[in-house]
Amino acid sequence: MKKLTGKLVLAAMIFSVTAIRGGEAEDALAKMRTAWKAVSTYQVTMITHQTKASKTEDRTVKFSYKSPGWIRTDIIEGKNKGSTAVYDPDEDKIRAKQPGLPVITLSPDANLARGLRGDRIYAGSFKYMLKCANWYEANGSLNFAGTETVDNASCTVIEFKTSSPDANNGVKRERWWMDANTGFPRMIKKYDTNDSLVDKVILRNLKLNPGFTSDYFSL
Repeated sequence: MKKLTGKLVLAAMIFSVTAIRGGEAEDALAKMRTAWKAVSTYQVTMITHQTKASKTEDRTVKFSYKSPGWIRTDIIEGKNKGSTAVYDPDEDKIRAKQPGLPVITLSPDANLARGLRGDRIYAGSFKYMLKCANWYEANGSLNFAGTETVDNASCTVIEFKTSSPDANNGVKRERWWMDANTGFPRMIKKYDTNDSLVDKVILRNLKLNPGFTSDYFSL
């Protein structure tokens, strides 16, 4: 009887610790949601690596955002280096320019405007990331995956999983490294149904609420 009691106590302790750890993931995500409410503009450097079948794509992008959804991307390194694109949320259109070529207008659904895995221009925004988090919570799970350091910043690692990867661009799980200071991701990794890494982004040099010139989001 004592042994059984001891096992029950141990099981209760393990369950309690697991529940607390699960709460850490919820807390980290809640912190991002709260921090986002105070942001009207931001700029961040995104270092991306994507794979699809036998293809790979690496880019370094200066990503700028202005509420309610204006986005400007400047490709610093990688495919289409030197090009700039601006997304207008009111018209749901992109104005894009490559070096030596005239400005063109595109739909965000156009192949030319999408990444290797089909990502639209606004998929890199914190606003869109939070929508994805909401989708996972409705169609999957959120768990605590530890604490790690990214670029000398202490991060809470949270993991999303879904049993419906076909509805999620083939992604079955992804991990976010949440900066304990800012509340925003420092790194994101996505994995397919074979548990192969298909998408990785490192976010650096985050500037919250910077001032942009009046014509910064126009081409």
